[in-house]
Amino acid sequence: MERKHYLKWLSVLCVVLAAFGAGIFAVGYQPLSVGRVATICLLVVAAAVLAWFSRRDRS
Repeated sequence: MERKHYLKWLSVLCVVLAAFGAGIFAVGYQPLSVGRVATICLLVVAAAVLAWFSRRDRS
């Protein structure tokens, strides 16, 4: 596989993990904390950056 495919899959993985973390908060399994919210925010930012890198590296 090419580099852009790996970046795309990593981006999707970050989105899935962030959605899973948000789902845990939504159902009330774990309470909100600064660390957990920061982790979800970091995953969303990482997904956006990885998606941008995968689109930029089209050559």
